Parts: sequence; structure tokens; C-alpha cells
Amino acid sequence: MAYFKKWPLLLLLTSTSCFAQDDRPPDITDVSKVTFVNPGFSYEKRVAKLQSLLGHAYMSPSIYLGYSSSLGNMSSVYFDPAVALQYRYYYNSGKRSEKGKRTEMNSLNYIAAIEDLSFSRNAISSSYYVETNRRPMHRFGLVWGLQRNRPKRFSVDFNIGAGYLVARSTSLDTSGEYVTSNEGVFTFLGQLTIGLWLNKKK
Repeated sequence: MAYFKKWPLLLLLTSTSCFAQDDRPPDITDVSKVTFVNPGFSYEKRVAKLQSLLGHAYMSPSIYLGYSSSLGNMSSVYFDPAVALQYRYYYNSGKRSEKGKRTEMNSLNYIAAIEDLSFSRNAISSSYYVETNRRPMHRFGLVWGLQRNRPKRFSVDFNIGAGYLVARSTSLDTSGEYVTSNEGVFTFLGQLTIGLWLNKKK
């Protein structure tokens, strides 16, 4: 008789466990994408709860506008080969889920630490000249961003923030001689990426 009395308690504990699991905020998953704005390929790997590492190999468009007292107004547009690595923390999965908004395929907001390496002739600021040959340019920084991967595969990823840019740069010294050295400047970070996610539809 005591055996049958345990069944209601067991059913109650099982039901409570199921409801608790249903109430948990959704987690993220691995996502691969082909991108058209910033054309290339990216892969995002889940590494912990709501945390991921994202790698992106792409062609980076850059626009340079500057002014020099010796050369006047300067402008240029480049498409530079680049690779980027981001550590992302997604923070609003619970709120989006409660409001019935899409969270699948990491359709969430995030904060990310980024490292970006491009090969460019672009000057790092108006204090320096445009380089003759491509050379490595390193960017490090923090950004806030959002990613939306729609059910029909359309993907938008936008982020904005601040960072530090380091590259070999050429300038004129006080004697009028050209001087080349590694220089760094604080810089604005911003990127819009549009493409298609490639995962199997569920």
C-alpha cells in the first residue's frame, strides 16, 4: 500500500521538473552563414550558455576621408581581405522569448569582444599617408550588436562600438622627412553584415 502512495508525489516532482525546464530561457546554437554585404563566410560556435566564438573571413569595404595641410582633401574606397574573431555574450533571450519573438538561430542582442585583421593600403587617420602596398591592420575593441536570422534564411548582423587600430604608417617628421613606423589610434567600430544562414531547417 505504501508503494502506491508514492505515485502522486513522484508525478508532482516530474511535472514540476518539466515546467521548470520549459521556463528556462532558450540557449544558442552553432550557425554558419554566407555573407553578401562584407562578402565571405562565417561560422559561429556555441562555447557555453549564451556564449559563442564567431569567425568571419570576408572582403572588407572601407571608405577613407581625410585632410592634410600639404595634400589637401583626400578620399579613397578599398575592398580589403580580412578575418575577424568575436567572443559573444547574448543577453536578452528570456525577454524575447516571453514576448513571443524569434530567438532561433541566435536571433538575439549581444555584447562582443572583437579582433579584426585586414590587409589594406588605407591610412589609419588623417595624420598619416595612404600606403603604397597593403599591410596588416589590427583592430581590437568592444561592440554592442544584434543578430536576426529569419525563418527563410535571410540574415542581418549589425554591431557598433569602439576600439584601437594598429598598423604600419607613414608620416612627415619635423624636418620634412618621411618616417614609417607602427602606430596606433583609437577608432570607431561599426559593421553591417547581410547574408543567408546555411543550417538545416528544423
